[in-house]
Amino acid sequence: MIYVVVGPTASGKTEVAIKICEKKNASIINGDAFQIYRDMDIGTNKIEKEDKHYKDHYLLDIVSPNETFSVKDYQRVARETLDRLLKEHKDVVIVGGTGLYIKALLYDYQFPDEEETYLEEFDNLSNSELHKILESLDKEEANKIHENNRKRVMRAISLIRNNNQKKSELLEAQAHKPIYKDVRILFISPNREELYEKINLRTKKLLDSGLVEEVKNLLNKYDLSLTARQGIGYKEVIDYLEGKINYEECEQLISKRTRNYAKRQVTFFKHQFDNIETYTSGEEVLSHID
Repeated sequence: MIYVVVGPTASGKTEVAIKICEKKNASIINGDAFQIYRDMDIGTNKIEKEDKHYKDHYLLDIVSPNETFSVKDYQRVARETLDRLLKEHKDVVIVGGTGLYIKALLYDYQFPDEEETYLEEFDNLSNSELHKILESLDKEEANKIHENNRKRVMRAISLIRNNNQKKSELLEAQAHKPIYKDVRILFISPNREELYEKINLRTKKLLDSGLVEEVKNLLNKYDLSLTARQGIGYKEVIDYLEGKINYEECEQLISKRTRNYAKRQVTFFKHQFDNIETYTSGEEVLSHID
């Protein structure tokens, strides 16, 4: 059986996943886009390495924060891991709040070929000029790629030229049918006021636990990728360290953006998965696990 524990930030997904893991002697596959990065622990609320259940997790700490790791990369590695565990006749728990990653893992998502086509007309353009062309063709994709990553920018432009469609349009045109059997999607959807209060408290806890120091260490150790820099909590602390906002504004922005993200997560999970089981709390989820 594949148990998929999803829900907004601060809804208690990790605790539920660990309880199911204990009950079913299962393995856990991470479905969070930022917990895959090494040394990004506090801001992602990652299970501590000293925790006895850390060894039950897969796809934690597998990518350096200076590297880019796409949905397509996640799909490949996660499917390899899931297929191997299922062959070992193990129950598996997939847990996380990155809905697109989890859907790409469980559904028939086929990512378009992004091989770069040589475009001689762009040889004399600067990185900034080239990025502006991509932005005019596909603003959503341009926002995901730093202008200095010339190779990825060129691939993105090539994809549009070769297919005469945006990447998002190519994905939306697919049927996205489930590819695994025996899947239970367990959606934790708490009361909004209760959830927002938990988010506010968690933001304070993350900062009190050393998030600012963690970000300082990351900036000293790595040339952070655009993806890593955009993680909620990391982006705001970087702005704080650069003097763009004060500490109080930093805390307020982290809470606000986390609440907004939680709202988007709830919308995604409600509309993007088949046969979803909705519960108001982790305790309610566990009461329905035999």
